[in-house]
Amino acid sequence: MKRYSHKPEDLTKLFGQSSLATMQQQYELVRKLNAELCHILQLEQLSFCQVSSINAGRAVILCQSPGWANRLKMQRDAILDNFRQKILPDLAGIDIEVSPHGQIARPAIKTPAKAPANTKQSDLSDSARASLQQALEHSDDKVKQALSRLLAK
Repeated sequence: MKRYSHKPEDLTKLFGQSSLATMQQQYELVRKLNAELCHILQLEQLSFCQVSSINAGRAVILCQSPGWANRLKMQRDAILDNFRQKILPDLAGIDIEVSPHGQIARPAIKTPAKAPANTKQSDLSDSARASLQQALEHSDDKVKQALSRLLAK
């Protein structure tokens, strides 16, 4: 039986050179570019375009329609300057393309919100809660279910 003759390698060194690590770095870079694009266009979320990838040092932006692609092409220099200043100084350029099916995956971008998006509407006054409770007692099954869900929020 042959004995193991190699020294163990550091896992961080192994994972740092893997394709998974490069994919994770690429994903993080695209996420940052999408967040910056959202900021440049002064939107809360990107719904019509997104940075999809970086190929040969060029960022590829997919748009939902040719109209949006033309709008972004007019702002290409400003977008490229912001990307270079804030995220990727060696970015060679931006390619703006229209998605073949007119659909793009919605990126999940966390932007600083001005107000919480999911505010609970459970801030019922005591009189409103009492009125709903009273209506719940005198309602049929479907209405009871709806009112009980409303009171549970």
